Amino acid sequence: MTITRTIRRGPIAAGIGIAAAAAALLTGCSGTGGSSAASPTASSSSATVKLPDSFAGKNLVAPAVTGYPPYAYLDGGKIVGISTDLATAVGGPWGTKVTLKQDSFENALLGVNSGSYFGAFGADVTAEREKAFDQVPFLEDHYQFMGLKDAKLGSSMDDLCGLKISVVAADSAIPVLQDQSAKCTAAGKKTLSVQTFADQGAATLAVTSKQVDATTATLTNLGYISKQTSGQFSIGGPKYQFVLIGIATKKGNGMAQALADSINELIANGEYTKILKKYGVEGDAIEKAEVNPDPNVGK
Repeated sequence: MTITRTIRRGPIAAGIGIAAAAAALLTGCSGTGGSSAASPTASSSSATVKLPDSFAGKNLVAPAVTGYPPYAYLDGGKIVGISTDLATAVGGPWGTKVTLKQDSFENALLGVNSGSYFGAFGADVTAEREKAFDQVPFLEDHYQFMGLKDAKLGSSMDDLCGLKISVVAADSAIPVLQDQSAKCTAAGKKTLSVQTFADQGAATLAVTSKQVDATTATLTNLGYISKQTSGQFSIGGPKYQFVLIGIATKKGNGMAQALADSINELIANGEYTKILKKYGVEGDAIEKAEVNPDPNVGK
């Protein structure tokens, strides 16, 4: 199996033939820092959920992995999206302010373990990831593929043999594709080639430039991109990797429980549903947030 890692820096939407408005939504940052945004000022006296002592009174920062709409992207220079809106909203029950900082997904996970970030929002909840992080889900979703209009992506994983697929670096889909590539080789078929990129915007550009045959991501993400590009892409191929989308926190530092408690309060007061409806994904809602749930959500 061929795995090629490609990191693109700076704006990623210039000159790709996508409408300007959609291009702006696909513009991201490769992890060198950038714009920050903060939730409305909150008072610790209004807190209804307790933070771990190690976080109390500190400036809380969450990474904004822009270039991955509708989870996180730039709209007129403003950081918006499901993950980022939720990241700032959890500060409400804590009675504190949350600041957003643009970064790549890889750096977001590294920043969680180094203490730079209190949690990485938009991380798939997996058994493998649970070995290194505590996880709190906030959505259910599954993976699929997106190619140019009329792309032939088949209906089973075996139909992917011989194709080139782009994916975000460190995404949980990569091991699944690696396993499938091994099956292709064992069956005497052409290998499945995977190319990784810093964000979904860059992975999508690889499709438009015909560098790859298709990209893979959650259906929520691909559906949003497809709607913004006036029929340029088609979503198809096999459905796989039915997952919970959540927040990765440093193992054992207590933040996961504080996040679960805050999200459950947002569910109870309606703020959680309001955020999901804003992006048209209320059908992916969970009933309750919990720490390290069973990642096997089925099909």
